[in-house]
Amino acid sequence: MTLAFRAQSVRCTNAIGGDILQVCFDTMPVSCDEEKRDTPYVLISANFEFPGPATIEWHDGTAYDGGGEMMSLVLRRDWAWMKLDRGLEIEVSFRMGDRRFAQLRAYLTRMLDESVLAAT
Repeated sequence: MTLAFRAQSVRCTNAIGGDILQVCFDTMPVSCDEEKRDTPYVLISANFEFPGPATIEWHDGTAYDGGGEMMSLVLRRDWAWMKLDRGLEIEVSFRMGDRRFAQLRAYLTRMLDESVLAAT
């Protein structure tokens, strides 16, 4: 199965002095009511306080899901492709400036094992 969408926003956030990092590709603005969601998003989280790989959750436009292990993520200037161990592929297109893209690449580089991430 493939989940493909164009993200209206890409957010990189951190908490606890960088011990928790999150990257969110979203089709809705932050200010929208999450209970009324009917469009996709993908959230990748890494919590460095505990061992283990980054986690991923998503909404496919109908329902929430998550919990798969990310097998690979290919990051390009305006596109990201992810493959999960559950047979799901996620393809997200987006637009952002150079500075924000550098931040996105830096977050994902820190969050994901080098055998998972391929970034250009």
